[in-house]
This record gives sequence, C-alpha cells and structure tokens, in this order.
Amino acid sequence: MTAPDVPGLVEGLSCFADGLPSPRWTAGRADGAAGRTAWCFGGHGSQWTGMGRALPAWSPVAAGVLAELDGLLPGGVTGPLARPPGAGADGPGTAQPLIFALQVATAHWLLSLGLRPDAVVGHSLGEVAAAHIAGVLTLPEAARVVATRSRLLARVAGGGAMATIGLDRHTVERHCARTPGTVVVAAHSAPRETVVTGAADAVGALVGALEAAGVRCRTIRIDAASHSPYVDGVLPELRAELAGLAPAAPRVPWVSTVDAARDPAAGAGPRSAAGAGPRPSADTAPDTTTATGAERSGADPEPSGSGPAPSTLGTPDYWARNLRQPVRFTQAVSALAGRGVRAFVEIGPHPVLARPIRDTLRDEGVAAPLVAASGHRGTPEPVALLRLLGALYCRGLDLSGLPNRPGLPDLPKLPGRPSRPAPHPPVPSNERQP
Repeated sequence: MTAPDVPGLVEGLSCFADGLPSPRWTAGRADGAAGRTAWCFGGHGSQWTGMGRALPAWSPVAAGVLAELDGLLPGGVTGPLARPPGAGADGPGTAQPLIFALQVATAHWLLSLGLRPDAVVGHSLGEVAAAHIAGVLTLPEAARVVATRSRLLARVAGGGAMATIGLDRHTVERHCARTPGTVVVAAHSAPRETVVTGAADAVGALVGALEAAGVRCRTIRIDAASHSPYVDGVLPELRAELAGLAPAAPRVPWVSTVDAARDPAAGAGPRSAAGAGPRPSADTAPDTTTATGAERSGADPEPSGSGPAPSTLGTPDYWARNLRQPVRFTQAVSALAGRGVRAFVEIGPHPVLARPIRDTLRDEGVAAPLVAASGHRGTPEPVALLRLLGALYCRGLDLSGLPNRPGLPDLPKLPGRPSRPAPHPPVPSNERQP
C-alpha cells in the first residue's frame, strides 16, 4: 500500500477491503518472478512536465547523482528539472540529457538499497544508461556520450518525425517501400510494434494511410529522424568526439539492442553480490565472465554475423551504430526471456517499453511475467518508486534488508527467502557500476 499521506493510505485500504481497484495498492503471488530481473532503460518519449522535481529532496543518493551531472551535461540538470519547460523542451538536445539523468539517478537509488539487476537492456538513448549500470562506462563517460549524441541529433532535427506502428516490421517495411519520400524502420519494438522514422511528410503520409486502414499508430514527440539516413552526416563527428573512451567489459550482462546477442553471459556462473560490486575505472582488471555473447536471436533473420566482442561494446563506433541502426529491442527481450528473466523493471520518467515487453513475452510463451516501472507521468517519484518496490515484493523479492524509517514496521520476511544484502554506500562517479 503506497500513498503520499495518511488519508491516501486510508483510501487505499478502503478500496482494497471493498475489492475495488486502486493504484494505491499492489497485490501478487510471491512466485519468485522477481528472482531474475532485468533493468530496462527507454529512449525519447518518456519525458513529461514536472518529472524529477520530487526526487532530489527525497533521495540524497539521487540528488548527488543529479548534482554531479550538473557539471557534466551542458545546461545542467537540477535547474531545468525544477523550472517550467520552455520552447523546444521535447527536442533531443533538451529532453534526452534529462531523461538520461533521471534514469541513472533512479538506478543509483535502487543500487543504494542493495538491489542488483541480473541484466540490463536499453532502447536507443537508453543504452547509455544501461552501459553505465553494466559497468561499461563511468558516469562522466556516459554523460559525455549523451551530451555529444543529443547535441548532434539536435543539429539534424527539424523536418523529421517518428511514429509507432502496430504491425510487424516486415509488413511495415513493405509499406515504407510504397510510401513516397524517405521513411524507414527505426526500431523493432515488439513482434507487432514497429517504429518508423524519416521525413515528416513521408511519415505523416504513412501514418495517415495506415490509420485509415484501422492500424494503431502513435506519433512520437520528436522532430529528429534518428536511426535513419538523416543522421549519416553527423556520424563521423560523433566518432571523433568520443575518441578516447575507455569502455570496460560489462560486469552485469548487457544485452545490446544494436546486435541483440541472445546470450549476454555465455558461460558465466551465478551472479553474486560481491561480483557485481563497484569497480574503479582504472587499475582494475575487467571482469570478462559477463561479456556479451555472440549467438543471435533465432526470431530475427537479420544478416549473419556474430555479436560484438566485449571490447567493442561502448566504443565510439558502437555509439555511431546505436544512433544509426534500427533498435532490435524485441530480439533483446526474447534473449533475456531465454535466460530465465521474468521481471522487467523499466527505469525512467514514464514507461514507454511496457507494452513491447509484454507483447514479446507473450509471443515467447512466458506466463505471468512482472513488468513494472520506476516512474509514471504525473506521479511524484517517491510514490512511484515505493510502488515499484511493492510490486517487486509482492512477486517474491525479499526487501527485508532495506533500511527502515523510524516508526514504520518491518516488512514480513518471505518464507524460505534469504535477506537481501546490506545496502551499499553511494558510489563515487569515477567508479563503474553497479
């Protein structure tokens, strides 16, 4: 039961007692679905007015991350989050650094509670936060990628558009080929959900024709055509400006949505809390036991070839491919399901991946997965985050190791479950995650 105040708790309890649905309460069977969890980081489109305003005052850990990013991202973070948005707030140069900042600040808060993902995955922009939490990039390195990527994408913005189409990618590709102008597939989000991008008039014509035929379509709030030929001109500059990045091998399995390798930790043993601890950015040998594997998803007949070797994840060339190539998100979710992941936690201001995740898992035959999110449009972060913890607890994640607030009772311990590890102190940004 989660609410911002006592009257809210009373209302939630009343609804629960009467069998009425309410966002204030969460119920579930502790079936162990949360035992193997992937943290998912979305891309553009999750932003909303007022996002992040309640987070710094509630979480010193998140506040520390946001304050550090003030000095790493042009324009800062805390000021723009506190102010009403101005013109161009939905543009990539403004919105994407803020989305990234809230993703990593929220993830650090979860890490400070002793929670650890079994794998991470990102969608487009979200791959940068995933790379940081996987231990591939330090916070300054990840901020550098986001600052460069968003600035160059903003340069080619204007006249572009993106939209989500409720059809499989092969059908969408045929429609794109018949549409005058430049419109291409930008993302394979789910078995029957595809993102298109290109010239605004071409995307508009495609959406109009499909909507007239009864196909579900949704326009994404961005005027830049990422994952298309429109970004080809800035890719050499992106590679040049990111030269010198020193990505490490992932310490937490990271399933790439550029290459969508099926097995992100081939041969790796069970993940331990000690093995997933913070690692300095230098003078420490990389942990190669959780490197991304090479086997591709059988669900996707893409051109043959192996996935990236561990040394190529997070390199300048990788981020150029991340910006240009289609996002292979549904293949990545299938790969995670194949590894026994049953809980998918989307970390960001608002869920944009929940439906694609559920649709993919349904096609994979996964019964009763847990798909939850750390943020929701219009909901203060403390309430949304506590609801997330409640959802995880109700599906079997033991939270008895979490710090308690004075005056609040302990959570009942789940039968037969060991306590989670004691919370870790906040991690300096010059150390890799988690």
